[in-house]
Amino acid sequence: MTSRERIEAALSFQPVDRTPLYDLIHHQELLAHCTGRAYAPENGLDLLCETIARNLDATRSVTAPGELRQWRDEEGFLYQGEWWTAWIVERPFADVAGALDFARAAIQRLARLPRDAVYTFHGPANVTTGAEAVESREEFLRLRDRLGGAVLFHTESPVGLDTVYHRLGLELFSYAYAEDPDLISRWIEALNAHEVARVAAIPGAYEMSPVALVYSDIADSSTTLFSPAFLRKELMPRLERLVAAWHARGVKAIYHSDGNLWGVLDDLVATGIDGLNPLEPLSGMDAAAVRARYPDLVLVGGVDASRLLPYGTPDEVRAEVARLLDATGGRGHILGSSTEIHPACTVENVLAMWETARNWRARR
Repeated sequence: MTSRERIEAALSFQPVDRTPLYDLIHHQELLAHCTGRAYAPENGLDLLCETIARNLDATRSVTAPGELRQWRDEEGFLYQGEWWTAWIVERPFADVAGALDFARAAIQRLARLPRDAVYTFHGPANVTTGAEAVESREEFLRLRDRLGGAVLFHTESPVGLDTVYHRLGLELFSYAYAEDPDLISRWIEALNAHEVARVAAIPGAYEMSPVALVYSDIADSSTTLFSPAFLRKELMPRLERLVAAWHARGVKAIYHSDGNLWGVLDDLVATGIDGLNPLEPLSGMDAAAVRARYPDLVLVGGVDASRLLPYGTPDEVRAEVARLLDATGGRGHILGSSTEIHPACTVENVLAMWETARNWRARR
């Protein structure tokens, strides 16, 4: 089977020749090991694409690590980026009044934004490490074609809620919502409407990829960041619309959120999502337990990257991968780490995870 055939079979709970592998790789030592070439800033993307092509069936957000730098976007946010991540270090407002003014202006800007423009929690053009978005069809296909047949998920598909709370900061978001809930809700709605329209306009969305990662990070390691009632009002109806938009394009929608989602998992499933990622065991999201309760949900991820992959032994990794695959029967399961393969994960453990998944066979 090709990687795409393997992924599509897993999405439909059909038999596969082996367990498909998915991950987000942020690990220079692993890149060097898999390619036999030392990492350097100028060859980082080459090594990453080659490593994915040799080892994975699917991935997302393929970016090379960037050097430490700061930059300011068109909306006045100051970012700092390093390695594979970036964060806001300064906002163009400092109080609730400023946050509400920004929300009003943001709604107006969204109305003028081109239909195919990406707007994520890092704002327009999907700021990551200072580079512009790689979400135009041409750039997407150019990057995908470097992955040796591995499926590149549609990944910049935010529901809208975490875009708003990230832009404002969680504390100011809470105060702003208490001050003017209708305004903040209209901003979330405007973001969601823009994303639904963007999805509808993507040329050949299914041909580009059969999978979209729709996201809103809504939980920490113990519970959701917001009450279930709040999420039923501000997240679930918009998630349902976004999932329906992807389904209309023939694309499966995998919902991504870190943390413990049990308190709203029934609600999430009711929106029509096809699967769940990344399934953090230390947050209570054991893939075996999720499969037992939701047998029709595709599972993407599930191998603990907080303790097991960094601090466990290869034998412990092999045993855990076998346990998870035994629990799912290898159906509807795209195996990978519970967040990403980050620098603390040992190369030996990552290789043990991949090897065990490739060699696992369902018990008859």
